[in-house]
Amino acid sequence: MSNKKFRAFIVCMLAAAGSLLFSGCLRDTVVEKQKYTIATPIFTLKASVLAGINGDPGQAIVQPGQLYIKDTYIYLNDVSKGIHIIDNSNPAHPVQTAFLNIPGNSNIAIRGNILYADMYADLLAIDISDPHQVKIVGNLFNFFPYYSYYSDSTRVLTGWVTKDTIIVTLNPGRPLYAVPGTAFYTFDAASASAAANSSAANGNTGMAGSEAAMTMVGNFLYAIPEPHSISTIDITDPTHPNMVGNLPAGFDLETIFPLQDKLLVGSKEGVYIYTIDNATHQPVEQGQFKHGTACDPVIADQQYAYVTLHKGTNCGGTSDELDVLNAQDISQATLIKTYPMTGPTGLGKDGSLLFVCDGPVVKVFNASDPSNLQLVSQLPVDNANDVIASNHLLLVVAAGGLYEFDYSDPTHILPLSHLPVNKLPS
Repeated sequence: MSNKKFRAFIVCMLAAAGSLLFSGCLRDTVVEKQKYTIATPIFTLKASVLAGINGDPGQAIVQPGQLYIKDTYIYLNDVSKGIHIIDNSNPAHPVQTAFLNIPGNSNIAIRGNILYADMYADLLAIDISDPHQVKIVGNLFNFFPYYSYYSDSTRVLTGWVTKDTIIVTLNPGRPLYAVPGTAFYTFDAASASAAANSSAANGNTGMAGSEAAMTMVGNFLYAIPEPHSISTIDITDPTHPNMVGNLPAGFDLETIFPLQDKLLVGSKEGVYIYTIDNATHQPVEQGQFKHGTACDPVIADQQYAYVTLHKGTNCGGTSDELDVLNAQDISQATLIKTYPMTGPTGLGKDGSLLFVCDGPVVKVFNASDPSNLQLVSQLPVDNANDVIASNHLLLVVAAGGLYEFDYSDPTHILPLSHLPVNKLPS
C-alpha cells in the first residue's frame, strides 16, 4: 500500500473513532475489535537539534550500537539517540565524559578532530576538539536518502507519542494493515511533508568494529548511504564533505571494511570486493564470494577473510556459521573452511587471535592455522554484538553495555570494566 493510501486510511479511521461503522472507509460488516498502539512522530526544527549537539554531560547508555576508538577515547553509538564519548585512559575505570545528542545516529568515523556521524538522512562533520563544546562544521544534506522520511531541510524526528487504541477489523486475527499487539504509525499532513573495522588505523583516523557502514581510506570516506549503493565522499577539506561518486549496487549492503586499497562489503548475499581506483578514488568491483542469504559482517588481513552468518534475523539466513576465506588473491576469494556457531554477529582480529561474538559468549580462537581454528577461551558476555581488539585490550559491545578485557594471556582473559545500560555515570 502506498504511503498516500495508508495516510488516507488512518485519517479516515481516526475521524470515525467511536463508531462501529467506518462510513467511506470499510464495508458495513464489523467482525472484531483489536488493540493497537498508535505512535505519532514528534518533529523538531533542525536548527534547534543541531544547536543542541554540544557535548552534554555523560548520560546512561540505553541501547548500545556501533563502536569506534581513537587515541584514548571510545565512541559508542546509542542506537538512534547519539554518541557516548568515553575517556578510556584507564580501561579499568572508563569515564563517560560527554554525550552527543544526535537523533537517528548509527554510524561513526573520525579523522583528526572531526567526527563524521549520520543524523537520519544527513551526514554531519563535528569538531570534537573539546568534547564538552563540540561544533557542527559541515553537513552533507540528505546523504542517506533511505532515511529521508525522518528528516528534511527544516525538521528532524526527535521522538514519538504513543497511545493505545481500539480499531475495528473485518477479519478476526487478520486485521487489514497491522498485526494485533504491534505498533503502527500515523502521520499528519505536515509531518508527512516534513519526513518526505576497520583493521589497523591509517594516518590520524581511528578503528571501527566489524558492523561499520562507513570507513576512511586516505582523504576519502566510503559509506553505504542506502542498501544498494556505495558513495565516495572527499574529505580533503574536513569541514566541507563533498560526495564525488556513487556506485549503484543491486544487493543489500550492510557493512564495509577497508583492506589497503580495497573495500570488502558485506551484504545479505555475500562478500563483495572492490578496488579503489588510484585516479578517481572510486570503488571498482573486482570479485565476490556468495553464500546463502544471511547477515554477514566481514573482516580480513593480508591472507584471510572471516565472515559470520547468522540465521533467524530479518536477513533471512538459515545457517549460524563462521566462514574462513582465502584472501591472498582477494578478487578470487575461496572458502577454506566453515565452522558451526550458535548465533554469531560481530568479530575482530589481533595478530593470531580471532574474537567472535556468538550468542551467550565471545569466543577466542587461535587462528594461526585458519583451516584448524583452536578455541582457547570463552567470555560470558550474552548478546554481544561487536568487538574491537587491539594491543591486548578487548572492547565488547553487548545488550548489557560496554565490556573491557585484558587478553595479554589468551587462556586467562581478565575482565577490566563494565559500563552497564540504564545506569547514570557516577
